[in-house]
Amino acid sequence: MLGLEGINLIDRSGLPHHLRDGLHFKKEKEMKKLRLIIFKECNKSCIGCCNKDWDLKNLPIETDFSQYDEILLTGGEPMLVPLSIIRTIKRIRHANKTAKIYLYTAKTYPPFELLGVLNFLDGITVTLHEQWDVEEFRFFNNIITGSEITKSFRLNIFKGIDIKNLNLSKWIIKNNMTWIKNCPLPKGEVLKRLDEKLI
Repeated sequence: MLGLEGINLIDRSGLPHHLRDGLHFKKEKEMKKLRLIIFKECNKSCIGCCNKDWDLKNLPIETDFSQYDEILLTGGEPMLVPLSIIRTIKRIRHANKTAKIYLYTAKTYPPFELLGVLNFLDGITVTLHEQWDVEEFRFFNNIITGSEITKSFRLNIFKGIDIKNLNLSKWIIKNNMTWIKNCPLPKGEVLKRLDEKLI
């Protein structure tokens, strides 16, 4: 653009070799993320469910939440017991005031339960697995679309789900989802579970 594209503007010549390559620009530290299974119970029985690929009962129990930048609450279906989510969030906040906390759920009805939990979260990811989920989601979506709630809203939509006539302007959308065999964890995440005694 200005003829500077090939010019290196940082003089690394006086640095030790092990530091030269990492000095392009200050890199954001790698986020430490915990995917925390609150409990394994679920109201669905999806054929390709990732939880069938994991030995959930023998996952390590996490008790130290202070070490994470992001904590992703999942299940089973956490919204089967909304109060357990709130108790878990309070426990996390006691140990870590700065971690971002997100909830993964497919259960959006009744919407006021999810709205109550949302007050304690930095955001949610809702997954629409089947067409019936859209009808239940519509109620929740109408409430947040007409509100001034500013959270992170992410929507995963499985392949074949029709979402026409929905205002999804508040959502970051991932369309045409399919089940992935053996469900690898995203890079930088660890999968652990909450102690059942704490639920």
